[in-house]
Amino acid sequence: MSILNEIYEYKIEFVEKQKKLHTQSNIIDKIKNLPSHNFSFSKKLKNERSRTSIIGELKRASPSLGNFVNKEINLPNIAKIYEECGVSCLSILTDEKYFKGSVTDLINIRKISTLPILRKDFIVDEYQIYESKLVGASCILIILAMLDQKKADKLEAVAQNIGLDVIIEIHNKEELERAVTMKSQLIGINNRNLNNFETRIETTIELSNYIVNLNKIFISESGFHSHSNVNKIISLTGINNFLIGEYLMKSEQLETDIANILN
Repeated sequence: MSILNEIYEYKIEFVEKQKKLHTQSNIIDKIKNLPSHNFSFSKKLKNERSRTSIIGELKRASPSLGNFVNKEINLPNIAKIYEECGVSCLSILTDEKYFKGSVTDLINIRKISTLPILRKDFIVDEYQIYESKLVGASCILIILAMLDQKKADKLEAVAQNIGLDVIIEIHNKEELERAVTMKSQLIGINNRNLNNFETRIETTIELSNYIVNLNKIFISESGFHSHSNVNKIISLTGINNFLIGEYLMKSEQLETDIANILN
């Protein structure tokens, strides 16, 4: 069984357990009473098209590296530093098994940040989308490598119907061709191969040959180890939106590293 199939089956089982604790209908009722907010992910990136944008990721672990930060680390404090340093949006890992995260992390960060937040998780059921809205997410991720087109379209529609943005994540040309037929304006090119977890920023460079004149906002994800990696993507592809996690989470000079990317 591939790692993606393993993750998919685990998430289906996990969500079914969550439904017994908090029913979907109950979550939908709570959503109806939420105050309106202006945390639009897509609008934020559109408004900053002329400059480099960082989606700063907050996570406790990664399947490829194991725990690389202390599980007790104060993620809200890091989120504050991100915001103060000019990061455009936040990405929060909420998967428990593989990334040691939780929706509680997102809830706690939403309380102290006005930035748009991506709930980074393996979304396989509409229940997770309603839950994302309830806990304060602005955007969800749909990973095309995990879903057939019918299911991907359905999940996208559910998210957009309740005011959530959607990043359609791709890894190859076939998935790009699927993504451009979908309604979302946000397409994330993941430089990490989800079958073996290897990262190659060349993935973004190679796929950029097929995105000329496409009216979409592209985000390059993963595999950045220095600001020179970012500069290389900008100069060769014109893409200037970057989702960066490990490099920032492991940084010993966070403010300096963010400034080097943005300047």
